[in-house]
Amino acid sequence: MKTVLLEEMSWLQIKNAMENGFKTVIIGAGSIEQHGPHLPEGTDSMMGYTFSELLAKELGNALVAPTIRPGLSEHHMAFPGSLTLRPSTFMAVMEDYVDCYIRHGFKTIIMLPTHGGNFAAVDEFVAAAQVKYPGTQIFSVMTSETMSRMTALSAKADSMPSNIAGAHAGGAETSTMLEFYPNLVDMSVAEEGFIGNFGDVRHIMLEEGMHAITKNGILGDARVATAEYGKAGAERMIKVMAEFVRERMV
Repeated sequence: MKTVLLEEMSWLQIKNAMENGFKTVIIGAGSIEQHGPHLPEGTDSMMGYTFSELLAKELGNALVAPTIRPGLSEHHMAFPGSLTLRPSTFMAVMEDYVDCYIRHGFKTIIMLPTHGGNFAAVDEFVAAAQVKYPGTQIFSVMTSETMSRMTALSAKADSMPSNIAGAHAGGAETSTMLEFYPNLVDMSVAEEGFIGNFGDVRHIMLEEGMHAITKNGILGDARVATAEYGKAGAERMIKVMAEFVRERMV
């Protein structure tokens, strides 16, 4: 196949792929929100496509749905251009996506949220969907288990401190964008953002918004980013996700 992206395929190509064992669909859940002065607002959605496609190719029997966007980004709304859905709307979109793919005959649905603000809602949705569709495997690859695995691998391989890598638009995320979308990264305005312990201020972000802890919208330091770091991090992430999926496939 020339592509694993459903939106680039015809219905006949999709039908043929499914008949040849491609019964798994990966659904990215990204966002449209600020990512500092140096990254585009579609960063998380771009990563939804990128990581979903990489995972599909690693698994060898999966196709990729159009990434869901926007997501749940209320805490970014002080920055121009950011969009957010109501939680009920986001849940309804996920429900409609999954219902459509199950009606078409997909047997495994993999949710891949690439925006932290979506994680809890995706978990809630998956728990309900597993009950509603007992004949279908439905799970998220962004869980506390996979995050712990990735953190452990990164701790062994990384030379970038976690507070510099950051949780949003910092060294790590900027590196990933440099690897996959370098033409959309403006390193001339890359800056240091909040580099303290994010866990200590996360509640402030959720209650008051991201701007209450970082005026430029960055958690970490984007100036240290490199494409090489982004490539290595993506490879580790896909390895962990693929292992997680294979452990659950029946």
